[in-house]
Amino acid sequence: MHDEVEERGLTILVPEAEDFVRAFRSQYDSLAANKIPAHISINHPFCPAVGKESRLEEILADLFSGIAAFKFSLTEVRRFPEALYLVPEPEECFSALITAAAERFPESPPYEGRFKNVIPHLTVAYLEDAQEIEAMSDVLSASAAKVLPISAEANGVQLIEKVGGEWRERRSFLLGR
Repeated sequence: MHDEVEERGLTILVPEAEDFVRAFRSQYDSLAANKIPAHISINHPFCPAVGKESRLEEILADLFSGIAAFKFSLTEVRRFPEALYLVPEPEECFSALITAAAERFPESPPYEGRFKNVIPHLTVAYLEDAQEIEAMSDVLSASAAKVLPISAEANGVQLIEKVGGEWRERRSFLLGR
């Protein structure tokens, strides 16, 4: 029996940030509890058209091999209304990946098309209460001042899938050189 894929995403893993963000994410980000390591989303939820399913890995390999690998840094803490995140620089490299995936899979815009401009980010904490997020922002910023910038390299994009309630990496696609 083949398990049904419940959800998908395209991400860039950032193991270089894991030591710093692990404690925050394990407490304030449910994705960490689901065994998804520190990452920057390229497309989530990723829902390619049924007609592309049989060739999905081939299409993704072709798409990402045409985009150069790059170095980046996580440089500062910022916030969305309900989340705290680290900013990757240069942002343009991530925006290019997000745009390329969105153009190749127009049926699957990032974040289901809820945002006109997708801001590349590494989520550290989700909090719904405004006072809690303000307090956590101060704590995270003070901790970040000791370790940022964090240097990293994007060498590939991971296709992750949620099956049976658990996330796993299906395949990694190397970026071009």
